Amino acid sequence: MNIKYLFLLILSISAAIISVSCSEEDILETDAELLPYFEIFQQEAEARGFVVDFEAERIEGLLQDIPSSNIQGQCFRNEEKPRKVIIDINFWNNADEFGRQFIIFHELGHCFLERNHLDTSRGDGLCTSIMHSNPGACNFEFTTMTRESYLDELFR
Repeated sequence: MNIKYLFLLILSISAAIISVSCSEEDILETDAELLPYFEIFQQEAEARGFVVDFEAERIEGLLQDIPSSNIQGQCFRNEEKPRKVIIDINFWNNADEFGRQFIIFHELGHCFLERNHLDTSRGDGLCTSIMHSNPGACNFEFTTMTRESYLDELFR
């Protein structure tokens, strides 16, 4: 084989490998069960004037076993890799609709909105924010009656 053609072949293979490795690294993965809840977050955010593009922000969502029994979800922020919303699969499987919305909104509050925990209480004793740190921090009721006010506060 001519050395010129061999060099071109090696160069082409190298370019293909680099191209594949870069494109695989850029692919975001969000578990199918979480996608509808990411979309609800997006709709609620956009209704309040926020532009949400999870791909541009490099945020993905995964259902996994979180070994610590008191952690329902986590947000991992990393500038070099996609930010990850990790939801404990046992919590998810046992949560009702409001529990699922709560955990997605809370973790995307960290990952997308870059909000910290807020453990203050309102005059009626309920948590001020969906961004409270744990169920014991304040009284939290995410229901049809409280949902809008919690989302308004989240997207303030």
